[in-house]
Amino acid sequence: MRELFPTTSQHRVGDVDITLHGASHSVTGSMTRVEFDGKALLIDCGLGQGLEASRFRVPDDAHKVDAILFTHGHNDHVGSLPTLIERGYVGPILGTRATLAIAQIVLADGLRLQRVPRRDAERLMQEFDRLAVPVAYDALADHIPNVAARFAYREAGHILGSASIELVAKDKRMIFSGDLGRPDSPLLRTYFQAWSRNSNVDFVLMESTYGDECHAQSHDDVQRELERVLQRAMQLRGHILVPAFAIGRTQTLLYHLNALVESGRVQHLPVAIDTPMGLAVTETYDGFRSLFDREATDRISRGDDPLQFDDLYAVNKSSDSLRLRDHAGPMLVIAGNGMCTGGRIVGHLQELLPVESTCVLFVGFQAPGTTGRAIQAAAGKHQAHVRVGGQEVAMRAHIETLPGLSAHADRDELTAWLDAVPGSPRVGLHHGEPDAQRSFAQFYGSRPAPP
Repeated sequence: MRELFPTTSQHRVGDVDITLHGASHSVTGSMTRVEFDGKALLIDCGLGQGLEASRFRVPDDAHKVDAILFTHGHNDHVGSLPTLIERGYVGPILGTRATLAIAQIVLADGLRLQRVPRRDAERLMQEFDRLAVPVAYDALADHIPNVAARFAYREAGHILGSASIELVAKDKRMIFSGDLGRPDSPLLRTYFQAWSRNSNVDFVLMESTYGDECHAQSHDDVQRELERVLQRAMQLRGHILVPAFAIGRTQTLLYHLNALVESGRVQHLPVAIDTPMGLAVTETYDGFRSLFDREATDRISRGDDPLQFDDLYAVNKSSDSLRLRDHAGPMLVIAGNGMCTGGRIVGHLQELLPVESTCVLFVGFQAPGTTGRAIQAAAGKHQAHVRVGGQEVAMRAHIETLPGLSAHADRDELTAWLDAVPGSPRVGLHHGEPDAQRSFAQFYGSRPAPP
């Protein structure tokens, strides 16, 4: 019988101690310490966002580990790395090649936003490059210096390069899920389920972002709903603002837009990618096409780039970004950041939220305390105002949400992933709000045991 432990920061598995320094009661700030035989590993070292940002603290000894293993390149999984390097971390930083490439973009952008002096930022990024060690998928490795452990990276299907980590130490077999994507998501391969059944798994630490709900939309539904939203917004001849996560969500959105444009279901709609990081990550995706799913690679082999289409424009200069708001007629603007707490989306919202013809389309989870969550909460309310970038803004725009575009598995998809794990492991839940964690634990515990 499997027992699930929500909102639990400490786990002991035989002689292995596991401590969650972040994301034990929230969706952000993933940082998990694994200790055995006087050695320590850190699975991710992220930053808190939204309400979690005010509570999040990097532990004083977080840098005193023998290796850091990234599950993927999102800021809430890698963003504390510069702090650890500043404190003296000099060990290897392991991740898939795609994860390390994305992490490099994310970390450099974070240092820029924090206004770290250029010389210091360059030094930190040079140190990251020196310490980074790429790891191939599905290769059982034991090359962490002076650490008696083996590990393997398994596809997680969340963003390009994302992985779950299978770790064997002190005769204990453990799996750290990282963030798990939705099966059959555009571009990405489905999460790994072919775990070896030669030995049982003793411990699982798994994400639970949507552990309390099932996405109402399939991937086909997402495309139909996106078409509906776009057609309505185009009739209003206003701007369609998409606060997009630069990594993953932007590329998935481009994939769906490509399908709508090339099929003729959406016509004469200029699309502006107004996020320098999103542009950089899209180029990175293009460089790792070998990691795309079969459908995407088949399209590429036929000469169809799934991330390119007519009327798609890259916006690099901030001055060009400002001019987007003056564009007459309908225009879709994909701008960072995804939770509206910074980036170019802030200026667009300040100017265009009060305009009735504007549509704001959310395509990802909005954490508590973020501007995006506040906008969603105010949707439909009479004479509503929201605070955007320190400015009080009247909200007359109409608000739409595409939950099916989420890069996180829902309750049933999480269940299918966990059912594939052999044995009766202790299961720790994290990367979910407390209600979501408790709901998933109750749901999973009430089911018959998997075969």
